Amino acid sequence: MKTIKLLFLAALLFSGIQFVNAQDAKTSGQETHQSSTQSFDLMPKRSDFNTWALGVNFGPTLFYGNVTSQAQYIERPINDPGLYFGVMLKKSITHLFGIEGEFALGDLKGKNSAFNSTMETKVHYDWSLNAVFTFGNFTWLSRNHKINLRGSFGTGQINFQPSLTSNFFQTKSDPYNIAPAKYIPDSLHTWTGLGNTSEYIFPLSIGALYDLNHHFNLMFRYRYTVALGSKLDYTWKADIYHQSYGWISLGVIYIFGKKEKNIDWVNPIGEIYNELANVDKKIDGLADTTKKQLAAMQAVVDSLGKATDKKLGDYDVKMDSLSAKMMNNVNNAVTNVFNNSTATGAMGELYLPSIYFPSDVYAIQYTDYESLAYIAKVMKAHKDMKLMVTGNCDEHNTVDYNKTLGKNRAEEAKKHLIKVYGIDGSRLSTESKGKAEPLAKDILQINRRVDFNLIKDKK
Repeated sequence: MKTIKLLFLAALLFSGIQFVNAQDAKTSGQETHQSSTQSFDLMPKRSDFNTWALGVNFGPTLFYGNVTSQAQYIERPINDPGLYFGVMLKKSITHLFGIEGEFALGDLKGKNSAFNSTMETKVHYDWSLNAVFTFGNFTWLSRNHKINLRGSFGTGQINFQPSLTSNFFQTKSDPYNIAPAKYIPDSLHTWTGLGNTSEYIFPLSIGALYDLNHHFNLMFRYRYTVALGSKLDYTWKADIYHQSYGWISLGVIYIFGKKEKNIDWVNPIGEIYNELANVDKKIDGLADTTKKQLAAMQAVVDSLGKATDKKLGDYDVKMDSLSAKMMNNVNNAVTNVFNNSTATGAMGELYLPSIYFPSDVYAIQYTDYESLAYIAKVMKAHKDMKLMVTGNCDEHNTVDYNKTLGKNRAEEAKKHLIKVYGIDGSRLSTESKGKAEPLAKDILQINRRVDFNLIKDKK
């Protein structure tokens, strides 16, 4: 019978572990799918932690029952403790909740000096399946990360063989009831007639864990257990429906796995708060560093700006002086040309700046605005000046195409002087040389240009 019960217990524990593993695999698959579609999720996943733990513990037992009471239903701790040894296997489902199988054996003891009674019950096995809660992970407040609290409740079975020694006489007609019993002074009797007996139990425990290192924890725990029956101390009575006992134990827990963290020691809300706090610190540090770098860069820029402003100022002075000299030279040259001119409609010997174009383009380029402004300034200074605007092209494309392109370039330059600077259109004539008169042999960009030549009128 004992062997059958042990096999039943082992099968039940194995089935429970297999069920938890199946749920774990299913949840891990769901978590993997979810992580691929929701990578932004800050919540930790069970697959990131160690979740299996095995513990061994031992300690004294305290029996509460009829023998240890001065009267029925008046229970109190005893001064003759027993001893229990136990093992437990736990699977953590979440940071807060887990399932635990527990197996223990030992003895329960008790005595009553008033009735000169002593009892000793051999416990062959005490097993239970429990729901375990990690209280330290219920809070988001700061706490000692080396200490954690846990609690559990569950159900199971106890198998035991009680014995009772007393100087109260017990008859065969009433083998399980010593009250009322006949007192026989100086005569002790021992009863063991119940044999192996089983009762259902409901354990409730509270304990504290201390984190020794990554794989080992110390546990101090008190477990209070209610047994449905009154045979634990042999003095069975039909009107008593339960008895109870306590177990104070000290144990060591080994945590399986190679993951960096153990799930029972991680508060997910606390982890998120810590991550956010670290991010805030990094942002603050980055902001301070950035401010310092920006200040240093600003100082360099200011220094460079001052030096650049000084150089540009010097450059502007030089350019203004050079521009004035050039303008005086042009004015003198234009005056000389006009004064020495005798031919009507002939081209003079004075040439003004040319403007240049990309391939197949006749629109005026921004880089040539200064040259056109300079030409307009000269024309405004000399009201009688007339210019021939000549368009040129490089050697690509046909003669007719380039003839038209050169004409378009000349017309665009004329329109610009008229529209922007108000030059009279009658003072500007246009023509196209196409690709007939290249200025440079191998530099095509030089040949894509518009030239401005002075037309000398007859005086």
